[in-house]
Amino acid sequence: MADKNKKKIYIKTTKNGVNVKANGKNTATIKFSSKLFIAIAVVVLVVVAAVLIFRFGFPAQWNKFIAIFMPPSVDGNPEGDLAVHFLDVGQGDCIIIELPDGKKAIMDAGGNEASTTQNDCETKIVQSIDELKIKTFDYMFLSHSDKDHVEFMVTVLEKYDVKQIYRPAFNSTLERDLNINPQYGTIETIIYNDFVKAVKEEEKQGASVEFNLGKKQIDGVGYKFDIFGVSEEWYLKDKVGDEKNIDAKERNKVSPMVLLSYNSEEDVRRIMFTGDAEGKGGNNGESLFLNGYKDNIDIDLLKIGHHGSESSASNEFLQRLDPEYAVISVGTQGEHGHPRKECLDRLATYNDGKGQLGIEVYMTKDYGDIIFRVNKQGKMSFDTDIKKAA
Repeated sequence: MADKNKKKIYIKTTKNGVNVKANGKNTATIKFSSKLFIAIAVVVLVVVAAVLIFRFGFPAQWNKFIAIFMPPSVDGNPEGDLAVHFLDVGQGDCIIIELPDGKKAIMDAGGNEASTTQNDCETKIVQSIDELKIKTFDYMFLSHSDKDHVEFMVTVLEKYDVKQIYRPAFNSTLERDLNINPQYGTIETIIYNDFVKAVKEEEKQGASVEFNLGKKQIDGVGYKFDIFGVSEEWYLKDKVGDEKNIDAKERNKVSPMVLLSYNSEEDVRRIMFTGDAEGKGGNNGESLFLNGYKDNIDIDLLKIGHHGSESSASNEFLQRLDPEYAVISVGTQGEHGHPRKECLDRLATYNDGKGQLGIEVYMTKDYGDIIFRVNKQGKMSFDTDIKKAA
C-alpha cells in the first residue's frame, strides 16, 4: 500500500520560457543517478592523486607551475631578487636569506653581545626577523653545535614556523639517553640539547629534519642550494671521541659547505657559506670539501669560515672557488683575536691569474649588518649600517 503521508518533491522547470508538463502537471521530477556520482568521485580521486604525485614527486616543477598562477610576494625585497642578511651579532653567526620565490632561510643564530654594539643579540635577531615580516622559515641550517652559532636557534624555533631543518648528526644528551644513533658522539652542552628538543617539537608539527651528511640539493624557483656535508665517519665516536673528549676542531670540522646559486637573467650568481670550516693547520673542514668535490666552483661571495681564523680561507680553497667578495662575521673583541692577520693577508693578496688582485672584504665589526643583494639582472650590491670607506 502506498504511503499517503509520503510527499513527492517536484522541481518546476521551463523550456524556452514555457512550463514543461510531467504526467499532466507543470513540474518534472529530476532523478539523480548513483552511477553519475560514482563517476564524478572517480574523476576527483584521479585528479587528487595526480596533483599529489606532481606536488611531492616533482617539487621543482611544481613550484614553477604554481609560480605561474601565484607569483610570490616578497616583503622588503623586490620580487625575484635575492637578499642575504649577515647580522651583526659580534663573535657569532646569524644569516637570514630572502629567496627570489618568496621563501626564507636562516643559517645559524648565535652571537656575543660583549663583542658588538648590540646590547642583546637575541633581541637583535628577533627584531631583524620581524622587520622583514617573516613568519615562516622554509629552511633552517645549523652548521655545528658551538654556542656562537646555535644559542638562539631555540628562540627562532619557538617563535616562528620552520618547515625544513638541516642539523649536525652529533647526538644531544637527550638522544644519548634514548640510545638514538649510539654510534655518534654526543655534544654535552645544555644549549645544544635545548636545540635538539626544540627541533623534535617542530618535527611533531610537520617539519622535515635531515643530518648534514653527504651531498644534498634543494631546488627552488630561480635558485638552488647544494649542501656539501662531511661523511659519516666524522660523527662516529670511535673516530672523533665522545662527550668531553670531542675536540673543538672536530666540532667545527663538520660544518657543511652550503652553495647558493641564483639564476639571474644575465648570469648565475653563487654564494658559499662555510660555518666554522678551516683549511690545513686548522680543523681541515675546507680540505674535506676540496678532497670530496673536485670541480672548481666560480663563486661571487664567500662567507669566510670561523670568523677569519688563521687557517680560514686557505690559498687552495680560494683558488678553487675564486670569489670576488668576502664577508666575515666577527666581533670587535674576542679571546681568539679574530680576524687573524694571516687570513686577511691571503684575501688582500689573492691573485686568480686572470686579472683579479685581492678580494673585497666586508666585516660586521666594521660595518654592522651587511646585506648582499642580487637583482633579476644579476647586479650585485651591498647595504651596510656604516658606509664602506673608498
